[in-house]
Amino acid sequence: MEIGLILEGGGNRGVYTAGVLDVLMQNQIYLPITYAVSAGACNAMSYLSKQEKRSYRIFTEYASDKRYSSWMLYLKTGSLFGFDFIFRELSDNLLPFDYDEFYGTSMRLKIFTTDCETAKPVVFTNKDMDHELRPLIATSSLPVIANIVEFQGHKLLDGCVAAPIPIDHAIRDGVTKNIIILTRDRTYSKPSKPDFPPFLVKWKYKKYPELVSAILQRYRIYQAERELCYQEQEKGNAVVIQPSSPIVMKRQCRDSSKMKEIYQMGVRDASERLTEIKRFITVNS
Repeated sequence: MEIGLILEGGGNRGVYTAGVLDVLMQNQIYLPITYAVSAGACNAMSYLSKQEKRSYRIFTEYASDKRYSSWMLYLKTGSLFGFDFIFRELSDNLLPFDYDEFYGTSMRLKIFTTDCETAKPVVFTNKDMDHELRPLIATSSLPVIANIVEFQGHKLLDGCVAAPIPIDHAIRDGVTKNIIILTRDRTYSKPSKPDFPPFLVKWKYKKYPELVSAILQRYRIYQAERELCYQEQEKGNAVVIQPSSPIVMKRQCRDSSKMKEIYQMGVRDASERLTEIKRFITVNS
């Protein structure tokens, strides 16, 4: 039986996921298939390439770099994020990504993006990943503050709109046993108020009414998928790992000391659950 790994997004809260994944890698726990979205997908790349601490270093050493994210970039390019820097300069030179390990691995990755015209998820796998990492850019392109990405005939944005926690997709694939890493604590409830004013969303995406509706109703999908995670855990079908205390930080936090603290929480939470994780894998393999 295959055991899946489900990775939520969450911007720089993804440094928590980096901590959890580093513990898995330190213990040689590599699961056969990963379902990931947005920052979770970025973390998944280092996991599949078996590069422990790479994601940690990206978050703590470069997230405060103006080449990584800045309003000046937004004014110049229409995107708050410097994707050329993140997925080219960083991946090729500063913190080289192991493309050989990634392309050669037997592990499989499913990255979720959102189709702007249908507001439905579009899924890409390892085999779809080009050297420019376009699926990764697409799933990381947050509405309003990033540009639409065109790839394989689709117009794409952040996967968190259509599939914020893709546990239901894993189950539909027949992957019914999963380790799920969330970036919000158990007490969190997503507010119904969208991240951006509705008038701004409607104006910016007036050509894409389905997308507008999905963005404005995203909290419903998110809450439903979170609840499904807990239901699966109660049934014994999942292990849910999430922050043991609330993460209080902005999505694009630049404070490296704060991100180190959250990373250590991820390391600690995963280490405390390690026996449970290993037992779950042994029983269901």
